[in-house]
Amino acid sequence: MNQQEEGEQQQNLVKAPVKRSLGLLITTYGCLFVGSIASSLLAKYYFVHGGSSRWVSTWVQSAGFPLLLGLIYFPRFVFKTTKRRPFTRFTHRHLLFSVVIGLILGFNNFLFSWGTSYLPVSTSSLLLSTQLIFTLILSVIIVKQKVTFSNLNCVVLLTLSSVLLALGSSQDKPAGLTKTKYFIGFLSTIGAGLLFALYLPVTERVYRSVYCYAMVMEMQLVMEFSATVFATIGVVMYGDAFGGVKIVSTVLCVWGFSSYVYGIYVKMKKDEEKEEEEEEEGHTGMKTVEDGGELELEMGMIKDDVAAADERV
Repeated sequence: MNQQEEGEQQQNLVKAPVKRSLGLLITTYGCLFVGSIASSLLAKYYFVHGGSSRWVSTWVQSAGFPLLLGLIYFPRFVFKTTKRRPFTRFTHRHLLFSVVIGLILGFNNFLFSWGTSYLPVSTSSLLLSTQLIFTLILSVIIVKQKVTFSNLNCVVLLTLSSVLLALGSSQDKPAGLTKTKYFIGFLSTIGAGLLFALYLPVTERVYRSVYCYAMVMEMQLVMEFSATVFATIGVVMYGDAFGGVKIVSTVLCVWGFSSYVYGIYVKMKKDEEKEEEEEEEGHTGMKTVEDGGELELEMGMIKDDVAAADERV
């Protein structure tokens, strides 16, 4: 009976994390599904109802990055669930890759906005579904993803479902859609699908050097910040409608984030110097103790020799 109880307890210990992981995975898929549909519909709603700034549409796709600060700092300073300091082990290599990937993501957002401004939602959905094929191919090349019947079947079925959905919906064609605009929107949407397909395996490869969830959020913060900077530069350079309040808000946001990153950098430097000083003091103290011990040992031997000589005398 004891062995059976122990076996059941071990099985429960093994099954519980699997169930939690499956629930988290399903929740993540659900949020991704809802977010993807909502982003396409909201972007098209903006352009259909008088919106004309593709750069502002690009900007809002990543401007919510400050919300990630809560996921980074709340576990340590509010909920006390971790002892890890934010941005620990966040190297220059992680920073460089995060910035580069963020710029790619920003350009992907711009292509998505450009394509959505011209094409119907059904057509853009059809073209964006090509990213599944691109993702499968690039995953095989970059992260050595194995092609199985399951993932290949998934790509084929999802692509066919998108094609059927697009072919069955022809009521949302915008007025005045010329061949030139359609061609631009077509290429932009295909480019957005290709870039996002590149973003996924590259990010997965970079995440192999990440050892915790908080570090993923930190890299995402830098990526989204870089994408926002890219969109902000586009807004300023191309003179889109971007009022004074938005400009001031963006400047304050960039200033605050830059100040934050610099403060983290200075703090990390001080912590490293402090650790080095403590290590040096520790080595020095050990050396002093060892030297003192050897000296005491030598003095004791001399005293013993003197005492032995006195006895002989």
